[in-house]
Amino acid sequence: MRVEIERVVQEIRERYEEPLSLSDLGEIARLTPFHMARLFRAETGLPPAQFLTAVRLEEAKRKLLNTDKSVADISNQVGYTSQGSFTTRFSRTFGVSPGQYRKMTCLGPDAVEVAGGNDDASFAYGTVKGRLYRSDGLDDAAAFVAAFRAGPAGRVPARCYRMQRSADTWSISHVPAGVWTIEAVSLTSATGRNAVVAGSVGPVKVTPGAVLEVDVTLQSARSADVEGDRCSFAFALPELYGS
Repeated sequence: MRVEIERVVQEIRERYEEPLSLSDLGEIARLTPFHMARLFRAETGLPPAQFLTAVRLEEAKRKLLNTDKSVADISNQVGYTSQGSFTTRFSRTFGVSPGQYRKMTCLGPDAVEVAGGNDDASFAYGTVKGRLYRSDGLDDAAAFVAAFRAGPAGRVPARCYRMQRSADTWSISHVPAGVWTIEAVSLTSATGRNAVVAGSVGPVKVTPGAVLEVDVTLQSARSADVEGDRCSFAFALPELYGS
């Protein structure tokens, strides 16, 4: 990465709670705002403003999972002057509200990936979208679609999207570049612990700036095609549906 853009990335990570403007970032890079923005997008895959938002939201995720601070306090600490704006942005990005995201820890200590660290690639995002096809005909039922990292560490839903209706098109944005498995779960009309339908597709490769289309078929969780640990995610749905 160019040294000018490295300086900007570092400053964003250290000062994400501040109202950093393009002019501010241009001064950090010692470039004009326009030239800095063009180079920044070429190097990171995102415009500076979206990168700043991504850093803020990743920091918010850490605070939601690792502290007992209120959503209002966290919103202020990551640079938002309005809790409503923060909640809207968080929900649109991750598919669940900050409160629902915090509840996802009911899946276990490793249930939600917290991206970041020193890996700039974690902010080079792509988008995965598609349709769900249910075997039970409940197209009006709500559903969750999640992106899991492929491989041995793949039981971590790094991105999750809540659909109001299974028949609607779903879209998971801000998926880091890499290889993923896409899984979906929903409640069904059956009774008992296995009253869910689930399905998966993958591995699929996400590249920065690309939009990947994937369709997922949901079948009864009693099916041999559904792994036990995936059902653990499905069985948590009643808790996740709360605000």
